[in-house]
This record gives sequence, structure tokens and C-alpha cells, in this order.
Amino acid sequence: MHLTQSLHRALQQAPDRPMTICGDRVRTTREVVDRVSRLAAAFQGIGVREDDRVGLLALNSDVHQEFFFANWWMGAVAHPLNTRWSAAEIAYALTDSGTEVLLVDDSFAALGPELLERAEGLHTLVHCGSGPTPDGMLDYEALIAGFEPVPDIRRGGDKAVFLLYTGGTTGTPKGVTVTDRGLQTSMLSSLVMTQASIPDGVNLLTAPLFHIGALTGWYTQNLVGGTLVFLPSFTPDGVLEAIQKHGVTTTTLVPVMVQMVCNHPEFASYDTSSVRRITYGGAGSPESLLRLVMECFPQARFTQGYGMTETSVLSVLVHEDHVRGGPRLRSAGRATPCIELAVVGPDGLPVPTGEVGEVVTRGDHVMAGYWGKPQLTAEALRGGWMHTGDCGYLDDDGYLYIVDRLKDMIITGGENVYSAEVENALAAHPAVAECAVIGVPDEHWGERVHAVIVLRSGATVTAEEIRSHAKTLIAGYKAPRSVEFVETLPLSPAGKILKRQLRNACSDA
Repeated sequence: MHLTQSLHRALQQAPDRPMTICGDRVRTTREVVDRVSRLAAAFQGIGVREDDRVGLLALNSDVHQEFFFANWWMGAVAHPLNTRWSAAEIAYALTDSGTEVLLVDDSFAALGPELLERAEGLHTLVHCGSGPTPDGMLDYEALIAGFEPVPDIRRGGDKAVFLLYTGGTTGTPKGVTVTDRGLQTSMLSSLVMTQASIPDGVNLLTAPLFHIGALTGWYTQNLVGGTLVFLPSFTPDGVLEAIQKHGVTTTTLVPVMVQMVCNHPEFASYDTSSVRRITYGGAGSPESLLRLVMECFPQARFTQGYGMTETSVLSVLVHEDHVRGGPRLRSAGRATPCIELAVVGPDGLPVPTGEVGEVVTRGDHVMAGYWGKPQLTAEALRGGWMHTGDCGYLDDDGYLYIVDRLKDMIITGGENVYSAEVENALAAHPAVAECAVIGVPDEHWGERVHAVIVLRSGATVTAEEIRSHAKTLIAGYKAPRSVEFVETLPLSPAGKILKRQLRNACSDA
């Protein structure tokens, strides 16, 4: 099996059905497949070869559908970039991955010259927006029109298909190499357990398509056939309007998005009766929020997914668990059918039921490795298991409960933020002597990034100045939302900052 197989199936069974909807632009399956094959030829024509990485820096649109499949059609690796990153972070990922060709839309076209200068090896920019093509860039539509279709090489097996960068515990992002086999295993496993994508359904894509969670919803809908509706970014109004206009049947959201949709003051005035499946993930959800969502969408089935870029979906809390309620609503569900999942102690051996340890997994769904980082790959995959860095426990029926994160990852509004990245940025400020970054509970975002800072002797700086400084080096959502200045940080005998004490102090405040 190969990833482009879904296109061939759709062309055979529903060639004239709308496959993509983006604003007022509607394209049929026949049109999309033709454009994909021409774009694949265009990539070859501008020098892209098999296994090369091709980047995309763009808000959600039907370009994503064509971009992903065109890469696989001619054998390249799709490299969607985080649109919320700073120029420095984007340039790092482009350089680290050896990406030579980058597509940019209108929102990021102005960043193109800076990226050409900062990213080693990057030499070609393709403008895929609707506005005028800037000087020095190739025009996306002209490329598609200027090349004849080429045959699909049917890339599959253990070949890389995605390069997805995730935050780094060492302070720099890591490129996760996702294979065809890995993605297919995870997607099929999820479908078997949840039926989260409905055959011939209408899937709304509003979560950013550089996230594995959003990509899961996108690909599973392609797998079973249907129509994909693209929103450039999330707004409650945009989601409700799209549901009503297009008869959306399925969508994937993070909890803060679900909450904003349900709390929209005009929610009751929209027709949301078409929605049949809602998948959420990216952070734990309080039971009160789940109850609210189930009241707002009484006709829908709900699925919670737990996973990470390196593994895609690991476990699922199915709709029946939501209906039953109780303490299992606080769980991450049970392992999907095609994977192995365990909780182990420091010795790598499984711990007894109910005992906290590190969540590990193995199977075809696991990444091939971190791009260009063999030591980090070996550490993550030691003993044949992918070590997630999450602490949790299993109950007697195999339900997984996540209780902490070994890697000090913060999940804020569905975005993963690693404290080391933020700490590196804060430490670059001349007034900062020491700092620690933790996640603290937040009613709106789930968690917020909180910085605890010791200033240099005689230095003065405001919290807002700290935030502004951080935003020059890292994405805005990673910058601390709250800042606390202290005289000293709590240290262990070995000199390690005791973040648990900092979290406890914040919870007691």
C-alpha cells in the first residue's frame, strides 16, 4: 500500500465529487489528481529529486492537498513548517533538513528573502498565494500549467514521506522522519478503533497542517474518501460558518478550540446538525468541558487521541467511554489495535498496574528517527521501544493515564512548548542571571508558559520587556504569558533546578 493510493481510488469511484473546498474555490477529484501529477512534474523540472525535502510555509489551504500528494507522487519528502515559528526557527529547520525548495503563501512571502539569506542550501522559492508573485519567486499556478503529468511512482514501504519538526528538549527543534508504513499503520489503526473519518464525509481542517494531529484527520478522510474543507486558521465564527455552509461531518480540534466554539454567543443560531464525529487532542480536558461539548453536539460521537509526532496516535478514548463518564474521562484511552504500549520503570521493565512509569511504545507506527541526529534517535529508541518522555500508569483494563512529563513539555492551547527552548531565549537577555520555565494551569489555554527569573545584580527589567525579547527569538505562543522575579531558584544537591517545587509554589499561590 502507498499513500497516493487514496487518490487513485477516489478518481476511480468519484471523479466528479468535490475533493477540496477552500473559500469559494471548489475542485473535483479529477481536477485535484491532474494538478497533483503536474505539480509533481514541476518539482522534477525545478530540480527536486527522489528523497529530497520540499518545504511548505503556508496557512491551511487546498495547496496542502496538492503539495503533500505531489511530493509522494514523484518521491520527495513533504516538509510542512510551523507557521507560528520565528524566522530563526524556520531557517534552522530548513538548514538542518537540507531543504532547497520552499513554497510560501501570501502570509509568508515577505519572509522569503530573509530565509534565502539565513537558510543554507535554500535556493528556490515558489509563491503559492493568490496575490501577485513577488520578484525572484516562481509562480505556483504557472508551474502546474507549464508541465505535463508524470506517472505516480507509488512511493511506499519504509520510505520517508514527512519530515515534521518538533520542539527540542536541548533547545533546538528535531526533525521527525515519518515513513509511509508508519503513517499508514497509525491511520488504519485509528480508523479501526474509532471510525473518526466517515466514508464520503466532509472533513473540516482548521487545526494547522504541520501538526501530526491535524494531518491524521486530513489523511484518514482521504483514505476513506470524501471532501476536505480548508480554513486558513481557527476562529469560532469560521468553524461554525463552515459547518453550516458545507454540511461538515467530521473535524479535529484541540480542547481550547472546542471550548471557544461551544461558548460562542451565537452558537445556537448556527445549524451544526451535520456533525457526526469530533476528535480532540493536544491536552487533557476537564470533565465539565466534555459535558458542555456533548450537550452542544448531541448527535456527534467523540474521540480523544493521545500521541506525539514521533508515534502519531498511540491511544484513543472512544465515544462509549465518554457516554459512560466517570474517572476514565481523565484517561487517554486504550492503545490502538496495531501498536504495543507499555509503562516501564528506570530499568526498562514493565511496572505493575497502577504504578507510574514512563510510557513507551513499539511497532511500525514509530518514526524512523530524528533527522541527522543518530545519538538522539538511539536514546529515544533504546531497547527497541520509543520512549515518549511522558509519565503515566495503566489500569486493570488497559486505560492509560498521563500524570506528568519527563521532558518538561508544556501544552498551551494545543501547542507543544519545551521549557529548554524558552529558557535558552530568556537567558540571552542581558538582565537575566538564571531562569526556569514551567507550565501552570490556565482556565483558557489548559496550561500557560510561566517564567521564573533571577536578575543579574543591579539589573532591572519588566515582565513585558522579557516577553518582547523572547518573541524576537522564538514563536509568540512560546513566550511566557506570566513572569515571576525571585531572588533564588530552588536547587537539588546536584545543582539541578527543582521545577516541581516551582510548580507547587504556583499552585499554592
